[in-house]
Amino acid sequence: MTITLVDVRLDHQAGGTPLVTHANLSVARGEVVLIVGAAGVGTSRVVAAALGELPAREGRIEVLGRDVGRLRRSSLRLLRRRVGIVPQELCLLDDRSAMLNVVLPLEIDGVPRAVSVARATGILARLGLEAQASLPIDCLSASARQRVAVARALVREPELLIADHPTSMQDAEGAELVCAAIALAAKQGAACLVLGRDPALRVIAEREQWRQLVMVDGALTPMSEIQLDGTTMEELIVGIESAPVRAAPRPIEPELTPDNIVPFPTAVGAR
Repeated sequence: MTITLVDVRLDHQAGGTPLVTHANLSVARGEVVLIVGAAGVGTSRVVAAALGELPAREGRIEVLGRDVGRLRRSSLRLLRRRVGIVPQELCLLDDRSAMLNVVLPLEIDGVPRAVSVARATGILARLGLEAQASLPIDCLSASARQRVAVARALVREPELLIADHPTSMQDAEGAELVCAAIALAAKQGAACLVLGRDPALRVIAEREQWRQLVMVDGALTPMSEIQLDGTTMEELIVGIESAPVRAAPRPIEPELTPDNIVPFPTAVGAR
């Protein structure tokens, strides 16, 4: 598996009751997995933990065959070069054009400029941004900026893609472009872990038959195993607790045994 979580516990940064108590997950190459959950349930902390930015209090997280909890910072930076990340904050450089933001990872790798530009041009076109490639980031709409961040995550052709709410700023057409780019990355061999809850993303995931998990009660549960007990999935995802929600009972299973990104400089006033 490209990414594996085994009985992971993640605490809330303010302390108190753990956000995530027994998360288990595995994503293979060529697979897209969508995790949905209400705001504040811990999905973004799962992303941070998978990138080694947050220690798991319990359990194990393996990325590309490495236990991230045991890696030194230098080894973690090298591992991240094989991982593409679309952060919620985007972390784009406002004083650079869309093109120059996308080629930045390849510049870090020392890829020749002509090769970098050709690869970035293709990805930007795939995301409907060819006409805006030369524009400064601060001249682009929020949806276009988010698609630039997706292009930047894909430009290295990563082995693992982690996209944190990559369609939150998109209309239906933009969501289709983003999801098509993610699906193509999976077809080319990447493992893709997507987190989000907007309706367009979930409709596409259902249509494309992506595996879907729900973060509920601190665990990652297949959507098909959720017992709604009078509420709706939409109410669950947006955090409305009108009725008890729990995972369906599951058979007892044997215990599991098993920096694409150098951190980007955060631009002043980045959105």
